[in-house]
Amino acid sequence: MKLERLTQSNFYMLADKEIVCYEKSETYLRELYDEFDVKHKVKGIIDENRRNQGSFFFEGTKLTVMDAACIPQIDLKKTAFLITSDYFIEAYDKLSEMESLKDSVDIVYYFANKETKYELEYRKMYQDTSLENIILFRSGPHASSYVKGMDFADNARALFDYMLQNGYNEKYELVWLVKNPNEFGRYHDIKNVKFLSYEWSVSEKKEERDSYYHALCLSKFIFFTDAYGFARNCRKDQTRIQLWHGCGFKTRVNFVRCEKRYEYTTVISDVYSKIHQDIYGLREDQILVTGYAKQDWLFHPVTDWKEKLGIPKAQKHIFWLPTFRTAKEQLENLNEYELGNQTGLPVVDTHEMLARLDMLLKSLGAVLILKLHPFQDREKIGRIDMENIIMLDNGQLAEKDIQINQLLGHADALISDYSSAAVDYMILDRPIAFTLDDVEEYEQSRGFVFENIEEWLPGMGLLSFEDMCCFIKEVGEDIDTTKEKRRELIAKMHKYQDDNSCRRIVEALRI
Repeated sequence: MKLERLTQSNFYMLADKEIVCYEKSETYLRELYDEFDVKHKVKGIIDENRRNQGSFFFEGTKLTVMDAACIPQIDLKKTAFLITSDYFIEAYDKLSEMESLKDSVDIVYYFANKETKYELEYRKMYQDTSLENIILFRSGPHASSYVKGMDFADNARALFDYMLQNGYNEKYELVWLVKNPNEFGRYHDIKNVKFLSYEWSVSEKKEERDSYYHALCLSKFIFFTDAYGFARNCRKDQTRIQLWHGCGFKTRVNFVRCEKRYEYTTVISDVYSKIHQDIYGLREDQILVTGYAKQDWLFHPVTDWKEKLGIPKAQKHIFWLPTFRTAKEQLENLNEYELGNQTGLPVVDTHEMLARLDMLLKSLGAVLILKLHPFQDREKIGRIDMENIIMLDNGQLAEKDIQINQLLGHADALISDYSSAAVDYMILDRPIAFTLDDVEEYEQSRGFVFENIEEWLPGMGLLSFEDMCCFIKEVGEDIDTTKEKRRELIAKMHKYQDDNSCRRIVEALRI
């Protein structure tokens, strides 16, 4: 069995065959249908990800996504297998190992979409060129899930800031892939710092493509937070590091093995090393137990934050970071479920409860800052017009160029649910509470990395509005009833509790 790219010159080989695609991607299918006359030839899709299986309509035709177990029922003499995936080499390896195929199929084809075609051309052009002193950064999810501000954020941003502060740009060119490079003119005069658009990977302008692929093909180190598909075809002498956005409580809903997709990932402890080996299919030597880069920000919070964000002065500032349930319209596939109450918030179900909470906060001289998740559909959260409850969303922070961990250092206490932000915050050793009124629904919808999740939550569990009021009152009165449990869990969940994570990361990679 050999792997061959589908081209117009070999398409005739499929004249008498039906096509079964391997791995579902409607984006790939759309480009495939535009380039080749296959509408009536594609008879189904094989995808081992259960979330993708089932039937759907595409171009007016019903297509079924099946498990690989169906292969023995396929007439292999009349069928061609066509890989429709960014990771076509990885997919080919899987197919070539299948007993039902390896002795019966001579050729497996792959479809190269526009981006893959360009990349293969540039990779070939640069294959004998030495790597350059370039460090490439990207943050945020896939381009189709773009949210303003997330493309220059999180752990990748924290590491970049550290490198700038410590003069790494004297030796290395620090290059960012963002959506709109013109938004970063403030870096224009800083030596060896460059912003490129990740959309230039398919630009019609050659100079834009040249800039993009020069950085991608010749960088020595590639750091990303979340999305990593753009670095799928890197050379063996390039080093890819998945920084992720957090070590949290939630499990991964769309599991794929990542052992070959990047060389290293960073975590905060040996506990999370084992978890990441498990859920991402990594080897132990791929895990760097360094702490997360953005945890350094907790110890150096942004100044003048109240003035910049319109936060009232108070004796206590309590932050509430609920995990999103109903995502923005363009991100509907990320939805967990919708909370069926007046406010769209856990525990505080009604406007009357919000008003009572506001009065309690006022009596304690405290302010509650409700920071929505970047993916949260704000329309699903009821209007909040309270004196001592302030709502912040991602857009406000993006406008002021403030990261959430640059604020949490100011928090006297935190209310969370299952967010990794609570795991970051716990190293400050301050009171935390967790809304647990929907813990059973969330476990069924998403699931957790720990069994008996409540045993791993370093704070007070809030099952009701009364529990919420009790916690806020304790914070206002400097009572910390869960500090012993929190300190016990800090020792288990964090190897380090300092502001040196970025330093450990660059030292571990010998940059």
